[in-house]
Amino acid sequence: MRLKQEQFVPFMISIGVITMLVIVYSSFHFNSKQHERFRENLVQSDSLTTTYMRLIGEPDSVRISDLKGKKSVLVFWASWSEKSELMMREIEMVQHEADSLQVVAALVKDAEESLPEDQIYPEFLYTDGTGLFNDLKVPGYPSYIVFDENSDVIHSQVGYQKGVGYDSLKVYVNEK
Repeated sequence: MRLKQEQFVPFMISIGVITMLVIVYSSFHFNSKQHERFRENLVQSDSLTTTYMRLIGEPDSVRISDLKGKKSVLVFWASWSEKSELMMREIEMVQHEADSLQVVAALVKDAEESLPEDQIYPEFLYTDGTGLFNDLKVPGYPSYIVFDENSDVIHSQVGYQKGVGYDSLKVYVNEK
């Protein structure tokens, strides 16, 4: 079958539009599957609270289960990511407003040497979070997981949207 000259351009445009729709749908579907897999890994992971994360610049390690008795946030971030920095600021604001909130800042996809010696958020526990990040198959950063006083997961957030992290986190931290 041959196309007539006047049919070729509309045919190619139609093929282009269909291809674009397939790519957009596939991208959203893949992203949705990654988030779903991450949430499943949170529920199924027995190592989430028991995995030791090495404290950066110190000889010690910390586990989420070590923080029982207070709510905690495990935030996966990268020092070179502007969105990570914005999320860290919002988390710090919540930490200052909360009575007892421990923040574990798990550095991923980054070199420890890139951290400034005087930490921007001195109340945070800075750890090497790459191993746990990979184990949980976290679909992106910045991302955070909120734990209650018993180290049970009560919320998770992937990605950054201005103000959403602060508002969402504040709700879960202030829950009784």
